Amino acid sequence: MSPKILAPSVKEHHSMMFAKLVDCAEEILRGDGPAALTAGAVASRAGIARNSVYRYVESIDDLRLLVLERYIPGWQHRLDAALEVDAEPYEQLRTLVEITLDIGAEAGHQWLIDVVKAGLGRGKKDAAPSGTEIQARSDAVLNFHRELGRSIVGLWRKVTPDDAVVNAQMTRSILDAGLKLLDQGHSADEVKARTLALLDTLAGR
Repeated sequence: MSPKILAPSVKEHHSMMFAKLVDCAEEILRGDGPAALTAGAVASRAGIARNSVYRYVESIDDLRLLVLERYIPGWQHRLDAALEVDAEPYEQLRTLVEITLDIGAEAGHQWLIDVVKAGLGRGKKDAAPSGTEIQARSDAVLNFHRELGRSIVGLWRKVTPDDAVVNAQMTRSILDAGLKLLDQGHSADEVKARTLALLDTLAGR
């Protein structure tokens, strides 16, 4: 039996259900964690049969990545814009750190890390096209984090050439701590101020 069409056309219905499934997946990931994201849980929340989930998405791995893809393009644009501003390298670094903390405050951090750790990009071993698409999505997510790391190292090389690697690693550790504090409900303004103060100390300012 074909599913009931809830929109003026099949195409619109597909788009509507696709968005609804991604919404439901995000709710589950945020509230219950990656282990709770199953076809049955998504179907139940969306109000459709379990097998109907696969009419709209390739796999549960795909759903995890689709949730992350809602955020990555916007985040990347903000970070790229910060690096394109005509400013001293250290000011760019501070802006990069501020934006990263802003993103964490807006979207949450730990649930996203949990999703990444859940094994993104495994795909279906017996379905090459699906696996290829999922891997491409996974690469886009992971590349965002790699580029952030490279940008931090690159800016420190301009600010403190002799201590760039150490300062970059310390910066990532400070950022991780700040993001965890935000997840715990601490004031974004306070976390940002203390993080930037530690950054100033690393730079000798």
